[in-house]
Amino acid sequence: MLTKDFYSTINAELDILLTKYKEDKLIKKHIKSIDNQKSYVLLIWFLGFYGRISNYSNFITDGNDDSSCDIVFDNLDNQGNKVFYVVQSKWNNADNSEKETNKDEILKALNDFETILRGEKKSVNEKLKSKLEELDLHLKANGEVKFIFLSLSQYKGGADENIEAFRNNDVKTKFEVIDINRMRVDYIDRKYKKIDPINPLETYQNPEESPITIEIIQKGGSIKIEKPYEAYVFLLRPKSIWELFKTYNFSLFFKNVRNPLLQSQFNDDIKKTALEESNLFWYYNNGITAITSLLPEIGKKAEKITVTGLQIINGSQTVYSIYHAYENASPTQRLKMDNEAFITFRLLKSGGKSFDLNVTRYTNSQNPVQDRDFCANDDIQVALQNASYQTNIWYEKRRGEFREVPSGIKKIPSFIFANVYLAYHLQDPVSVLKNYTQRFKTDKDLNFISHKDHKDGLYEKIFNKNTSYEDMLCAFYIFNIIDDTTPFSYEDTFKTNLYHLLALFKIAFTKYLKAKYDDKINVNKQIIKIYEKGEKEIFVKTFKFLNQFVDRQIEAANDKEKTDERMLKFLFTLSHYQKICDTLEDTEISTKDIEDIVLKDDDEIIEGDKDNEPTIEQE
Repeated sequence: MLTKDFYSTINAELDILLTKYKEDKLIKKHIKSIDNQKSYVLLIWFLGFYGRISNYSNFITDGNDDSSCDIVFDNLDNQGNKVFYVVQSKWNNADNSEKETNKDEILKALNDFETILRGEKKSVNEKLKSKLEELDLHLKANGEVKFIFLSLSQYKGGADENIEAFRNNDVKTKFEVIDINRMRVDYIDRKYKKIDPINPLETYQNPEESPITIEIIQKGGSIKIEKPYEAYVFLLRPKSIWELFKTYNFSLFFKNVRNPLLQSQFNDDIKKTALEESNLFWYYNNGITAITSLLPEIGKKAEKITVTGLQIINGSQTVYSIYHAYENASPTQRLKMDNEAFITFRLLKSGGKSFDLNVTRYTNSQNPVQDRDFCANDDIQVALQNASYQTNIWYEKRRGEFREVPSGIKKIPSFIFANVYLAYHLQDPVSVLKNYTQRFKTDKDLNFISHKDHKDGLYEKIFNKNTSYEDMLCAFYIFNIIDDTTPFSYEDTFKTNLYHLLALFKIAFTKYLKAKYDDKINVNKQIIKIYEKGEKEIFVKTFKFLNQFVDRQIEAANDKEKTDERMLKFLFTLSHYQKICDTLEDTEISTKDIEDIVLKDDDEIIEGDKDNEPTIEQE
């Protein structure tokens, strides 16, 4: 989703709010200033989207004589402690939404926030004055305050040093920038993945670091497993589940291969059973499986245990549904649920990454997960996906995570990106085909398996600090040319030399671009620009040039058997591919060599009948 497209989506929602609240005094007051009106309704949108607060008038403190301090309100965090929030908003027009946030705007906000902290904010309306007095008392009582700068532009770290200095001035003072990129990620999470984003208006603890106290039920003692890895099985009440999620929210599921859905029939069924047939809940529900690095000893009469490093690896839907059922239940319903609805809770001691992943894999076997799903929460996977949101090609890091996508957006699975990146950018098409052979035999995708867990694992080779989404997108665009120029399905591409041509394309087209322009040309950006403008003919010509080039290197005159043998070596032996690659590197390529190629209507990237191509099974 391009920035301008997302901006248009949010701006349309702001226009709806302007119409809905057209009688609001402040909207009427700023009738001649669209900037002030949009900044104001941006706050209303912010409160509604993140805080699910519809009664905004109790929170927004702008008045007739001030405009710099937009929201001051307090809320209880998940530990029951009061936290004050101070929010300023900055609306930007469509052109400025693609630009970097003005550092001076953030410095001005920080200066205003410091004035508030010193209690020196002057010329404010009575409503704001009252809230600032409450804030001052809160700070004197060692309370926490969080400042948020909200902007429809792109923050790229220009004021990081100033922000850090502001934070370091007081350990009870927090600061966060919510820019258009953060809003886009959170908006996509809620609307298209159907999961709740992390709420900047709430504070969560990290369950992987915090000691967690859980109230348990033991009737005759829990079940303890001693070997090969220690584990306990006991029961929890809905109240314990509710407290867990209220405190730790979605961070409980960081190592889960699935996030709970905001809405689904499955969730509704769990909630209905918990509320209406609570005495049958244990019989209908599989329970929850969690893992911890430090398993406590549990006495037979223990009613509470403390666990550090807790992660729920199966049962996220159960946790999320019970939380919402309990949250919305009446006191009488809660009492009934706690007396009748018991949840099986398996607590396992970590046995290392391999064991933990296998437990996750097998406890989720009712809907088999793919190897890539187990990597979906890695920082690099999250970063690649977030970067993809600035384009119309979204990186799907976990199978089925997008419940829907907006018009004009394509969701592409991470395994496709991994293959084309490995072939094109890392110049290793041989591993692409060998990995497919491995998957054909063992159902393992080595692209998403560490070399520590499998001698041929490729995960660290593909995904590391040097991996960028731009490189992946460039490789995908070239690969995607086959949609229009070959009859192959995705699976069929592994039975051809397409990935080898994809790798060679980088060499040949780089030579072409440098001959046409100069050595300083950014090849990736130029390829992306050409593709997105729809001028793909030059790519097809390059592929035809490469087909002819490879044929000359492989064909043995009047000897089909020898030609087939050379082709197989080219496909599956890196040294043979590298030999042809080196020959191409040594070949001078002029612009005419590519541009003068004549294309026919029936030209395909890979010529001939694919049924006659050497197949992977022949390896």
